[in-house]
Amino acid sequence: MKRYHQLDSLRGLAALTVVIHHFVFIFTGWLWLEALNYTPLRILKAGHEAVIFFFVLSGFVLSLPFYSADKKVNVPHFLIKRLCRIYIPYIVAVLCSILAYLAFYRPGPDSGFSSFFHDVWSTPLSFRLIMDHIILLGSFKDYALDPVLWSLSVELRISLVFPFIMPLIKNFGWRPSAALALLLSGSSILLNNFAHPANPSPISSNLYFTLHYLSFFILGALVAKYRVNLISAVLRLSVKMKFALLLLGLIVYAYAGIGDAVFKRLFSAGGVWLSLAADWGIAFGVCILITATLSSPKISNLLGKKPVRFLGDISYSLYLYHSVALFSCIYAFHNLLPMWATLSIAMCLSLLASSLSYYFIEKPSIELGKKWTTRPPRKLEEAQEVV
Repeated sequence: MKRYHQLDSLRGLAALTVVIHHFVFIFTGWLWLEALNYTPLRILKAGHEAVIFFFVLSGFVLSLPFYSADKKVNVPHFLIKRLCRIYIPYIVAVLCSILAYLAFYRPGPDSGFSSFFHDVWSTPLSFRLIMDHIILLGSFKDYALDPVLWSLSVELRISLVFPFIMPLIKNFGWRPSAALALLLSGSSILLNNFAHPANPSPISSNLYFTLHYLSFFILGALVAKYRVNLISAVLRLSVKMKFALLLLGLIVYAYAGIGDAVFKRLFSAGGVWLSLAADWGIAFGVCILITATLSSPKISNLLGKKPVRFLGDISYSLYLYHSVALFSCIYAFHNLLPMWATLSIAMCLSLLASSLSYYFIEKPSIELGKKWTTRPPRKLEEAQEVV
């Protein structure tokens, strides 16, 4: 099965935007940061957009084995590999978050920090909080230890049901799959509205909103299914049209996320449905960017450079550990170092922790998944001899 390394690099760049997003989101009262939302630089701190990117890309990558005509996917093996790939590094990150909280958290930093900053690590550590992060059932305070962990609970849940949705996507046309994706998003709104109290934000581990995010896995699987046709269509375009398509993907990806905020201000509208609709705009932009990347040798070559590929390699760990490093440094160096120095140390620590996690946690976890799903050759030969 072909591996698209340029998509790994895109994931790394997206993870970097999440890092930048959190590094600036901890502050409040900086008008120039708010102004960035309405400039081309917004894409550099498009944090939630990157999460939607991860979901669409996961759907693309996870669906590829199901389209292979050479070998049928072994669902138990798929689930074991996925759990090893995601859950083991996740649990280690939860443990590191707990240790960092115990080591560095002290009430104190106040002026100039946002409500987001004060929400993280504000919940007292308890056995229930730890167990919620381990079992990932239902809604819980997913921001209490590490603000990115909510998306990992969503990713793990969807991974468990994804193999059972793939037969529909594989054996039917794009319309039934697209209809299912829209139905899942709509169902998440209805179920959330019936809940008491309703969750005002879809950025959470809420079970209802997991249905909404499952839609984007389906979109990614559809792009993977029709990738040859999509790439062929792009290759037939003129150079100007290819550039326009890439620009369209970047604009939709970067700015669909603020569409709901603009709509609310202009028309005094409200409701979580606006945020979910904005997510669909972001996902549409992601589909364009994936197609444009796979269609362009120049973009693929740029994404194949060693520094960018390394960023793609450590992207999952960077996503897991950057907030832990950031909050640890803020509390550890508060009133000791200027903020620029604290943020610089936090960035270096994020990259160091991510690299160590990649080599000593991620890669062994992946190998463990392969080991558990691969029959030892000696036992296979013995079995054949017995037969």
